[in-house]
Amino acid sequence: MENLVKSTLTLSADAAKVLEASASPRKRGELVSKLLIEYGAGAAGVDAVDVEGMKLQIMGLASANKSLEARVMKLERQLSALIAATK
Repeated sequence: MENLVKSTLTLSADAAKVLEASASPRKRGELVSKLLIEYGAGAAGVDAVDVEGMKLQIMGLASANKSLEARVMKLERQLSALIAATK
């Protein structure tokens, strides 16, 4: 059997109505436990994904910036050569 901790919660009237409609009196603790565990896992997952996702996006943008800089430099050299040839 799982380790259980007895807890007293104070809920808003609206939250209590949702809880009463969603689970029987004997299953309410199980429902609240499940919701809290899912909430905690989701919140941690979102933070981890966001930070890693941002790092990858920044690396991708830096790489694209380097590529664009190289293309601009190549075009500048070609333009300079073209101008020098027409003089």
